[in-house]
Amino acid sequence: MGVVLDNPQGKITAPLLDHTEHPSHKLYVIGITGTNGKTTVAHLLGEVLKEVGYKPFVLGTLNSGNKDLSTPEPLDILKFMNDHLEQGGTHFVMEVTSEGIDQERIKHIDFDVKVLTNITHDHLDYHKTFQRYEAVKQRFMAEGDAHKIYPANFAETSVDFKTKLVGDFNLLNMKAAVTVLRHIGISEKYICEVLSSCRPPRGRLENVEAGQKFMVLIDYAHTPDALQNALFTVKKIAKHRNGRLLLLFGCGGNRDKGKRVQMGRIAGEISDFFVVTDDNPRLEESQTIMDEIVQGIDLHFYDYVLIQDRRKAIEFIVNKAEGNDVIILAGKGHETYQVLKTETIYFDDQEEVTKAILHRLTKECSLNEHEWHDAR
Repeated sequence: MGVVLDNPQGKITAPLLDHTEHPSHKLYVIGITGTNGKTTVAHLLGEVLKEVGYKPFVLGTLNSGNKDLSTPEPLDILKFMNDHLEQGGTHFVMEVTSEGIDQERIKHIDFDVKVLTNITHDHLDYHKTFQRYEAVKQRFMAEGDAHKIYPANFAETSVDFKTKLVGDFNLLNMKAAVTVLRHIGISEKYICEVLSSCRPPRGRLENVEAGQKFMVLIDYAHTPDALQNALFTVKKIAKHRNGRLLLLFGCGGNRDKGKRVQMGRIAGEISDFFVVTDDNPRLEESQTIMDEIVQGIDLHFYDYVLIQDRRKAIEFIVNKAEGNDVIILAGKGHETYQVLKTETIYFDDQEEVTKAILHRLTKECSLNEHEWHDAR
């Protein structure tokens, strides 16, 4: 007997299994929960396990098959696991969200290791209070016989090699991954060799180079804590370059409204200039979202503008940058879409900023040619 699922590829029949037959019993399952860092830690683990010779599958924000669910529905997880087993899979690394825990999407999964990266302000549109949100995360960690790794466990973990990931928050992500790998029994040789050369996952302080002098980074930071951590890191980079930190960000509609004031305050405290724009406004009015962000900005800080259209906002900030500056486009990261009312359109920050850079460089080249001809 099976259950028929609808998906973009057609009909899939997934067997209904009780917990004793669940495919997770035949896989080494690592579950990562926390407000921030889940995707990066999962990515790091997957890269090392693959290099060692295991066959891991990493399930989460980048490949769940549902843009709104980093932790998919139970039958979808079941199919991912069954398919992985059929292909000779050994390890299954998955992001575990608070909604996924609360809605029992991970019920019957036999976890071998559980990791808590951190708990900060997010998803209060769903959980209503931070206490409830925190309780859901802690419940997941407390349940079952899995080996549990908390922030206090990995904070002191030694990382004696340089990495390509920047920022103190990424150092903590690296420590969390190293702690898991050491528990599994991976040799220090592989841990050091792979993680020292490992690049961040897409949209996590991702560098965009299109021939420009100024620096452009794209990051998924969409919570107050993630934005603050990213900006502290980028501020150090900007100071080292003797440039300014230019930020572009927005907040999602029909989501936790309490974040907006906080993120406006953080933007004004750390960045030198910023643009408030659309993220995924969904069914809310863009102007309302931007106005709520502005409420958090210090009254004496004036170096910001509001540009609703994200494409125009990206063009604006690219044209404002000077040679030593660092631009960070925050909030959308790896996402290649934008939700406007009931419509979902294709939109990729990386593509849009690359186009804006190339357009600026073309104009500058043209102006230089005219000046050269005039000089003759």
